[in-house]
Formats: sequence, structure tokens, C-alpha cells
Amino acid sequence: MQISYESEIYELLKKYNIDTPKYKVFDKEEKLKFDIFPCVLKVMSKNIIHKSDVGGVVLNVKNNKELNEVKKNLLRLNPEKFLVEEELAGIELFIGGIYDNIFGKVLIFGAGGTLLEIQKDITYIDIKATKKEIKQAVLNTKTAKIFPSFRGNKYDIDEVVSLIQKFQKLFKNEEISEFDINPILYTKKGLVAVDARLKFEKIVNKNWKRKKISLFENKNVAIIGVSENKNKVGYAIAKNSLKSKSNIYFVNPKFKKLFNKKVYKLEELTNIDIAVIAIPPKSVFQTIEFLAKKGTKNFIIISAGFKEVGNKQAELDIKKLSIKYNLNIVGPNCLGIYNSTYNLNLTFGSSSIYNGEIGLISQSGAVLTALMDKASHYKIGFSHIISMGNMADFNFANAIEELNNQDNCKIISIYAEGIQYGKEFLKAIRKSKKPILFFKSGKSERAKKAAFSHTGNIAGDYQMIVSLSKLAGAKIKSSIESLIYSSQFEENEIIIVTNAGGPGTILTDLVIQNSKKLKTLDKKTINQLNKVLPNTWSKNNPVDIIGDATPKRYQDTLDILKDKSNLIFVIITPQLMTDTKEIAQILLKYKNAVPIFLGEESFKIAKKIFENRLFFNSLQDSVSVL
Repeated sequence: MQISYESEIYELLKKYNIDTPKYKVFDKEEKLKFDIFPCVLKVMSKNIIHKSDVGGVVLNVKNNKELNEVKKNLLRLNPEKFLVEEELAGIELFIGGIYDNIFGKVLIFGAGGTLLEIQKDITYIDIKATKKEIKQAVLNTKTAKIFPSFRGNKYDIDEVVSLIQKFQKLFKNEEISEFDINPILYTKKGLVAVDARLKFEKIVNKNWKRKKISLFENKNVAIIGVSENKNKVGYAIAKNSLKSKSNIYFVNPKFKKLFNKKVYKLEELTNIDIAVIAIPPKSVFQTIEFLAKKGTKNFIIISAGFKEVGNKQAELDIKKLSIKYNLNIVGPNCLGIYNSTYNLNLTFGSSSIYNGEIGLISQSGAVLTALMDKASHYKIGFSHIISMGNMADFNFANAIEELNNQDNCKIISIYAEGIQYGKEFLKAIRKSKKPILFFKSGKSERAKKAAFSHTGNIAGDYQMIVSLSKLAGAKIKSSIESLIYSSQFEENEIIIVTNAGGPGTILTDLVIQNSKKLKTLDKKTINQLNKVLPNTWSKNNPVDIIGDATPKRYQDTLDILKDKSNLIFVIITPQLMTDTKEIAQILLKYKNAVPIFLGEESFKIAKKIFENRLFFNSLQDSVSVL
């Protein structure tokens, strides 16, 4: 790893048309002479990373005599050279770059100066980010308040975007593992890189391969490891597969029939499109290789006992099989897949799966079963389900590309704990023809905590993954339930109807916190509501229809508002005159109305009426549809 002198970095920056101060380099024995004042004197040493921390930077030097006096004092730091540069003034910005194990080379932009590590007003930018992504990333920082003007000076955000694009090229083209420019000064003459640190190091990128075959070619299916024991995974998968249009082949050499279907030996199989493997881990490799040689291209490894218990080599061997035979291998340690085209349920989940338009990808089997159960209860359907498991081979980028090729999938929902192949993941999001809903676990303080030494090790935390994914085009979700609930409602301005002012105000805050907007009611709508509501109603959105609201008042209000928004939250609080049963029956008529029953005892019947329709018990939970 090579660390460069600042003057050498300045020359590299000039190669990419990045402005630097006028400067001159001197040997430590040489008398200093400069012709621009005030100036800055800096020590140059490959043993000193942060010059300011050791007093190696002196500002506001007024003449050559003072310059040489300051130099004498700095000799105590034993520098190899000295650098003298013009002193500039302006807004302090920061641009850095790191190599992250997930996303590769990533830029960091934000507020610069000595408080960088305390304020951490930063944003992450992929080196392949588009101009639109870069601009949005800059606008996400508090520093963006300087645009278009601040304290009488004009600042052009497009100049900053252009500068970041230059650093994208530099970081991409050069063998650099880390750099930081702190500060970048936005002066009256433009943006100038004033202080620089850089590490040269050759980076070997991870080898990602696009899948050439579809995971959902599922005409002929083998389930290897079926069981007669109702408590075994092999029994559950076999049972769930029975209603499929696919040709299902059960495999186990120990018995001959299951569910009145023949049970085969592995050697008897031919022309299998996809094999589900639920056998001891020691036999998985040879089973895959046996079928791969016979032409099977898709494998779902349900079996556990791999990386999650320290058996990493077995997963590496599986990956090699995938490359050698050009396979899709999902798992190991996964729940399985679902394909609505064949009505094919190859999971061991206990819930019924309805046909729909959501393509659900989940890294966690437990989260997946919870979502499948909720979806089954509310009759929310899926086009496809992929349980990712340990991702020895098939990964999130592969899954997004696969679902984009499936016509009956209209929306892609992802639950992730960790990301592999970050660059390809972001690329798949950018190229997606379908909206992507994304929930990333690991938001706790402990998960977010990372060392921050200029551009040191801040990689892989929650904020980086979420920020880059959002800039690429994913819609970040605040709950796992929103991965299935929010797909039921198109993006739109929201209307709130309530019989209590306080809950309406709280829900308004929650909606705004989730980056959504409330619809502004036009004069015509307000006049229509005036005719059916008391004079004391709120005259705006939230539509407070007052505490004594009858079922008829709810119905009259919704008849006026039903076509004004795709999502209407309806808050019901239990007043003495509130007929919760009749109100619930009325709400069933409106598909875009989501009731929030704020109470327990008074809503027992209402909740039974809404048993198979989406409703909420709390304001906080209701925003999971956003």
C-alpha cells in the first residue's frame, strides 16, 4: 500500500481537471520563498496521516520571513518536505472515497473541516451513480442549504455534482483504496481541493455472474428427501406441492409411495427442471452434481448445516458447482420458492399462498413465514416467492433480474439482512422495470456504530446500504409488513378521516415522517363536505368529522372522498354514540379505506367484520401500508 505526498495528489487531481491551490514544494533544508500571501505551510511526511492533529499545518502566514520562522518550529515533527500553498477562503466541503466489502468503491460527500468526524453530515455515492443520483445525494445533506445562495453568495449545486463526477472517474480509473479531500473549498472562484490524503492499493473485485437460465422453469420438479413423518420438512414440502400444475417427482430410496404418488430413487430421474433438496448436508454436493450432469439447472437447498454453523467450505464447493455447470442454486438453509405460473409451492410454510402480483424476496425464513401468514390472512397474493437463505450462489441481484423477467410480477419486495455484490445489486435496482420495496434490518445503534477516521472504516452499516439503495431507485420501507401491505395501494397523496382531532394530528406526523403527503382538499370538495358535516368540522385534511359522528356521517364523507385518493385512513375512536359495528360494515364497501380501530372492547365485532380485510389497532402500525 502506497501513501502519497500531498503535492503528488495535487498533480493527480489536476489530471482530472480538479482545481488545487497554487503551491510549491521545498526540501526540509531549503529556504522557503513564496509570492502569494497569506499562505499556508504544511509538513509533508508519509508517517503523519492527519497533519492538523499534530500541529503540522500553519495558516495565515503573512510573509517569507514569517514563513521561515514557522518552518523552524515545524522541524520538530521531522518532516521529509514542506509544502507552501496559497490560503483560500470559502465554504468547507468534504469528498472522500473508501473501498467497501459490499459495494466496492464508494464516494462520501458532506460538510468538511475539523468537525467532520463529529457532525458526520455525509452521504454515500456509488462510483457508478448517475447524475440524478449524485444530485439527490447532495440534497440529502444539511450542507445543501447553501444552494442556491447563502449569506449573499451564490452556490451552484451543478458545480458540486460535476466535481463529484470527476472524482468518480478518478476513483474508478486509479488503483486507489481510500482517499479524502478535506476540505474542498467552495470559493468565489469555484471549487478547490485544499487538503488531500490518498492510499494507492490494487483492488480485486468480486466476480459476479449474470444467470443465463430462469429459476422459474419449473415444469418437471424433483423433491429430494420427502418424508412420511409429518414433523419433517420433506413431508411439508411434498404436501404443499400437491396442487401444482408441474410434474412432481418425490424422491426417497426408503419407501415407495407418499400421498398416493410414486416415490422414486434418485437414479430414476430424467429431464428435471428444478430439484428441491431436503437431505443431510453431507449428501447435498454429490446430489447436485449427479443431477447437474443429467441436465438439471435449478436447485433449491432447504438443508441447513452450512455457513450458519461454520461450514463455509461446503458453500464454496456448491458455488464452484454452479459455475462449472451454469446452475441456479438457491440457499442453502432456505424455506424454498413459490411460482404462481405453475401454482407451485415448494416451501415448507404452513400458510396458504394466494396468486397475486408481488414478487417477495426474503433472506430470513422466519420473516418470510410471518409475511406469508399475514398475506394469507388478508388474501394478499404473490406471483413469486424466493427464500434466499445463505446465498452461496443465487443472490439479491440475480433475484431482482429474475423477477424483472417474469411478466406476472408487478412489484418486487425485498427483506435483507446483508447484501452481497453491492455494485450489481444497485445496478439491478437502477435497471428494474418494476418498483422495488426494500426493508433492511440492522438499524440499531450497535449495528450502525462504525469507526470514522476521515474515510476510515464506515462501510457496511445500515445507513450506507439504505442510502445507496434509495438513490438507485428502491423505496425504503420502515416495517416488514409494509413489504406486502403497501403494494396494495398506489403511491398517492393521502386522506385522513377521523372522529377525533388528536389521533388525526398524530397520524399526520407519522405520514410526513414516512415521506408522504396529505392531499390538499379543493374548494369544490370542501363545499360538498360542508353539506354533510357539522359546521365545526376541520375544513381541511385530516377531515375531522367530530366525535359524535354517526355511521351515516362516515358514509357521506367517504362517498365524497372515495375517488380523491387511493388511500384513505379512517380513524374510529369509541365514543358513547359510536356504532362501531355499523361503521365497520360501511367501510367494507370502500376498497381504498383502511380503518384504524383505536380501542379493544368496543371493537370486537368490528374486527370480526374486517377479519379478512386490512385494518389496524394503532396509529403507528397503520403507516406500514406506506
